[in-house]
Amino acid sequence: MCMLHFFIENAQKLPPFAVLNFEHGLRGKESNEDSAFVSAFCAERGIQCDVIRLKCKDFCKRHGYGVEQGARILRRREFERIVKCGLADRVLTAHHADDNAESILMHIFRGSGLKGLCGIPRDDGVVYRPLIDTASEQIAEYARRKGVPYREDSSNDDTRYSRNYVRKELLPKIEERFPNAREGIAMLGKRAAQAYEYIAQHSPKAVMRERAAVLKLSDLHGVTGETAVFEALGKIGGRVDVTSDHIAAIFALAERENGAMAYLPSAYRACRVGDEVHFYRETPVFGGELPFETGGASIGEYEVVVSKKKEHGALMINASAVPKDAVWRTRRDGDIFLPFGGGRRSLGDWLTDKKVPKYLRAHIPVLASGREIYVVAGMEISQKLKVNEGDDRLYICVRRI
Repeated sequence: MCMLHFFIENAQKLPPFAVLNFEHGLRGKESNEDSAFVSAFCAERGIQCDVIRLKCKDFCKRHGYGVEQGARILRRREFERIVKCGLADRVLTAHHADDNAESILMHIFRGSGLKGLCGIPRDDGVVYRPLIDTASEQIAEYARRKGVPYREDSSNDDTRYSRNYVRKELLPKIEERFPNAREGIAMLGKRAAQAYEYIAQHSPKAVMRERAAVLKLSDLHGVTGETAVFEALGKIGGRVDVTSDHIAAIFALAERENGAMAYLPSAYRACRVGDEVHFYRETPVFGGELPFETGGASIGEYEVVVSKKKEHGALMINASAVPKDAVWRTRRDGDIFLPFGGGRRSLGDWLTDKKVPKYLRAHIPVLASGREIYVVAGMEISQKLKVNEGDDRLYICVRRI
């Protein structure tokens, strides 16, 4: 509320802004009243306010997350969507210096290494935190001086949550003996960030391939390998709580078979592919079917466009040879493919020969009639759609959404 108040008072000097409020579905009436309070405050001042209702309990139960972690993941996904879609340059949050000190301590306890010691960044490309060097006492003083209205979240007093325990129980105890502990922790974070930046400059660099950040197995050792992992995850938006156990599991892929996985928080994965490790985020596989017709079709992470216009990289097919019951879907067991210029075989074997990583195969759109595959989008057409002189031609393009 203090940050919002400041933006309202300085609106003429600042870029246009809107307000985003999350109702996590965790505190019933109180939570709904909090959202109503924010909405009313904004409405009275002519400010756009979007309230997003999250089914946090269901999400955590389905994926095995704690409430704190699950809520953080859901919020982060929404922040990434907003920035990725161009709805905003950044999402601003009111994280402050005390939040940063708490986070560094929690990272130490989890064994997260040098990256965790860096604390909360001011700007991570999605979220910008203008108050990250401001103490909570200064923010409270601003609220008193300016008469900023606010509501207290009752769950902030529940020390069953790890952050509340650190804030309410642990840090006050530490400060009884070490009064300048918060400042010391903040200084540690800044020095760690400087060290991390230097190491990152001298560490192996991941390359992007499809939706994965790729590192060589031979690069995964020591502090430079650990830093390379964090940087690789950063390339795919993976701000996750990676601990020393996760790093060990990733490094151990060098001794495991092709296709072996290391499971990271927030549905991020590390997969061995030959002499490489691919970092990616596991997403739901499209399970439906869409009719074959001209125009665009969204199939999971991909959009397939069928048109009469020839574009670079498009697959050309004989439109009249497409079966009437052909549909766009994703790969299924038992699919058969007769690739252009090749012999009839299972689609799985063909994808293996093409060296398509297993984690990608389930997401690739295919045009199918029953178990017969006619198009592997972005890759190949069936011999049955071969174009001859005078045939009615269509062109198929695919891109990731």
